[in-house]
Amino acid sequence: MRKNINKIIAFAIGISVMSGSVVPALAADSTQQTTTSTSTATNSQIVNGKQLLTLDEAIKEAISISEVLQLDTSKITYQDKTNDINEDLDDSKDVSGDEEDFNDDTREANANKARQQRDFDQDALIQKVTKAYNNIVTSQMKIDKAGKELQIKNKTLNDAKLKSSLGMVTSSDLKSSELEIENLQITQKTSENTLKDAEYSFKVLTGKDVTQYTLEQDIPYETLKIDGSIDTYLDKVIDNYLKYREQILKLKKDHYYDSDNKISDGDVSDAKKITDEAQEPKLSDYNGNIEAYLTDYNKYQAAKSAYANAISARLTYLGNRLSVDQEQTSIDEDKKNFKNQLRTLYTNLITAQDNINYIKQNIELSNKNLSDAKLKYDLGMITESTYNTQVLSSEDLNIQLRSQIDAYNTLKQEIQKPWIAFSGAQ
Repeated sequence: MRKNINKIIAFAIGISVMSGSVVPALAADSTQQTTTSTSTATNSQIVNGKQLLTLDEAIKEAISISEVLQLDTSKITYQDKTNDINEDLDDSKDVSGDEEDFNDDTREANANKARQQRDFDQDALIQKVTKAYNNIVTSQMKIDKAGKELQIKNKTLNDAKLKSSLGMVTSSDLKSSELEIENLQITQKTSENTLKDAEYSFKVLTGKDVTQYTLEQDIPYETLKIDGSIDTYLDKVIDNYLKYREQILKLKKDHYYDSDNKISDGDVSDAKKITDEAQEPKLSDYNGNIEAYLTDYNKYQAAKSAYANAISARLTYLGNRLSVDQEQTSIDEDKKNFKNQLRTLYTNLITAQDNINYIKQNIELSNKNLSDAKLKYDLGMITESTYNTQVLSSEDLNIQLRSQIDAYNTLKQEIQKPWIAFSGAQ
C-alpha cells in the first residue's frame, strides 16, 4: 500500500545547468510521466498528446501576422518612393552644392530611421510574445500546484472529520479547514479565469490557440556581461537608440548654421533698400519696344517683392534654427531621462540576480530536506500530509525561481535594447 502511495506523491525537483543557463525542472507526479515523440514528417514534437509549441515558433507566428510590422514595412516603401520623387524634383530645379548634399543626406537618414523603427518594433513584439508565453507557462505551473494543494487539504479535511467524530478536534477547527479549502477553490477559479484571458490574448498576438499545444517549461538564464563601467555601457545603448534622430539633427545644424545658408538682418535691410528704390517703368519711355519694357517691368516686380521675400526667408530661417535648438534640448533631456531609467532597471537587475542566487540556495537546501523527509516518510516517522506539504513547498520554490528568471531576462532585454522599455518615447 505504502509503495503505491509513494508512486502517487513522489516528486523530483532539481536545477539543470545547460549552456550557462539555469533551467528549473518542474517537480512532477511520478504517475504522470511526460511522453515525447518526434514526427519526422513535420519535424514537430508531441508532448503529453499535444504538439510542442516552442517560444521561437510563437515569435515567428507573431511576426508574420503583426499589423504594426506590416505598417512599418509600408512606411519604408513610401519613404523610399517619396525620396525618389524629391530627388527627381531637385534635379528638375538644378539643385546643387550644399543644398543638394543636405537634401540627399536627410533623405537617406530618414529612410534608415524608418528601417530602424521596424527593427525596434520587432524587438518589442518579440519581448511581448516572450513575456506572454512565460506568463502562461508559470500560470499553468501555479494552477497545477494549487490543484495538488487542494488534494492535500481535502485529505486533511477528511482526516479532521474522522477525528471530529471521535471528539479529537473541535467543530471550529473543522470549520476553519473547510473555509481554507473554500478560499483555495476561489483562488484556483480566479487563476484559471486569468489564464483563459492570457490564452485569449496570446491567440490574438500569435494566432495560436495555446490550449491545443504543450509549452516549453525550460527558461534560459545568463547574466548580463558588461565591459567597462555601467555608465559607459548605458551611454552606448542610448546613442544607438537615438542614432538617426541625432544624425538628422546634425545635418540640420551643419546646414542652417553654415554662413552660406544664413538669412541675416543685413540681407533683409538690403532687400528693403532695393524695394524702396524700385521705380516702375513707363511704356511711353520705350518707343514701342515692348520686349525691353517687359524685361524692365519684371525686374521692377522682383525688386518690389525683394523685401517681402527676404522677410519670409528670414522667418523660415529663424524657425529652422529654433527647431534645431529645440530638438537638441529635447535629445539632451531624453538622454538624461533614459539614463536615469536605465540605471534604475540595472539596479533592479542586480536585485533580481541576487534573488535568483538566493532561491537557488533555498532549492538546494529544500532538495536535501525533501530527501530526508522522503526517508522519514518511508520509515513511517512523518505523515503523508506532512510530506506532501514539504513537496509542494519545494515546487513553489521552483516556480519562484522561474518567475524571477523571467523578470531578470525582461530587465536584461530592456537594458540591452532600451527601445523595448521606452517604446514610443522617441
